[in-house]
Amino acid sequence: MNKVMVRLMIPVTGKEYDIVIPVSLSVGEATDLIGEFFTGLMGGGYMPGRDAALCDMEDGHIFDVNVSVESLGLKNGARVMLI
Repeated sequence: MNKVMVRLMIPVTGKEYDIVIPVSLSVGEATDLIGEFFTGLMGGGYMPGRDAALCDMEDGHIFDVNVSVESLGLKNGARVMLI
């Protein structure tokens, strides 16, 4: 599987989205990609800071930016947050 579809919550906006993330990316790269996408989607109304992080929505664990998305073992439907 080259990609995983996750349910992304952005607490700042209170909205959730289904997004597809390539598993070959590092968590840091995925965070940057997601942040850029949502900045464009919201016309600049949402701009994540440099310290934006992806974390597990179930337990709040912040994912290591240096780890690949694949090594996290995320499955389709996993719930994550961008904080």
